[in-house]
Amino acid sequence: MTDIPNLVTVSAPTSEDFRTVVADRVAAGATGDTVVRQPLWRLPDAVAASLRDSIALPAGAGWRVLRGALDDLPTPGPTPLRWSEVDAAGTARYDVALALLATVLGQPFGWAHQQAGRLVHNILPSPESANVQVGASSSVPLEWHTEDAFHPERADFLILACVRNPDEIGTRLAAVRDLGLSTQDIEVLMRPTLAITPDDSYGEWRTPITAIGMPTVWQRTDSLCVRYDPSYSTPVRDDQEFATVYGELAAGFDQCGFEVPLSPGDVVIVDNDVMVHGRVAFSARYDGTDRWLKRVLVRAPRERHPNESTEHGYHQRLVIPNFKGN
Repeated sequence: MTDIPNLVTVSAPTSEDFRTVVADRVAAGATGDTVVRQPLWRLPDAVAASLRDSIALPAGAGWRVLRGALDDLPTPGPTPLRWSEVDAAGTARYDVALALLATVLGQPFGWAHQQAGRLVHNILPSPESANVQVGASSSVPLEWHTEDAFHPERADFLILACVRNPDEIGTRLAAVRDLGLSTQDIEVLMRPTLAITPDDSYGEWRTPITAIGMPTVWQRTDSLCVRYDPSYSTPVRDDQEFATVYGELAAGFDQCGFEVPLSPGDVVIVDNDVMVHGRVAFSARYDGTDRWLKRVLVRAPRERHPNESTEHGYHQRLVIPNFKGN
């Protein structure tokens, strides 16, 4: 098996305790959407504390792979053709486990107009989306991007769990700090030159809304951060210097990026402010054996660019359970 940097394996006692909790919650009727709404279903403090060190990102790293927490879960049925066709009962343990893991990092949330407001999303190839820049694509590469870059309340952390991946299709990651940007480049990319709109997974949203320019990079106390989604970006002003520097970012991410191979049960945790992610193109079979990931978005509010407080986020509404994290 390929060596994976930043890989941590949850200890056997902790993983067994966690899976016991998950099984108990599912037996009591919990789903990925409801388990974080019911205080009695939250993770016991001792289990949450045992998981916290494993889930925390290494110092200076924007990602981590977690192994062991989702081992020995029931094998789900065939990979569906669409997220809306997933058998919720068949993947209940995956959904509940992933939602509970998310609460150790912060507040899991969904979007009212994405995957029907669910907290646990299903990322799998769909025929109608094969050539679109969304997670359900396959025939085209999923280009480098920040998750939900258009919104000021986008996820702080992105969690992806592998359900099935027989073709060993990796998740691509790249850190903005590894681009080697000059001081001048950073100053140029801090200009609020581009407006970023919701991607096609949000359906029809295109009401007349004033475009707001957003900085592509900004400086957090501990790191250079990035907000990047060229497939859904348009300039709000003419700035050739910005266009030149911005146009070089994709090649830069290609050069410093890397692929994380995920096996069933693996969980990758990504800092959505310092990393961009993507995926290579692949040939979907649509026969029930295709790659299948689960996704959860997590808010753990940290320092963001002050201008974001004035953004409208295209009026996309977060779905946030009434829950206090572990």
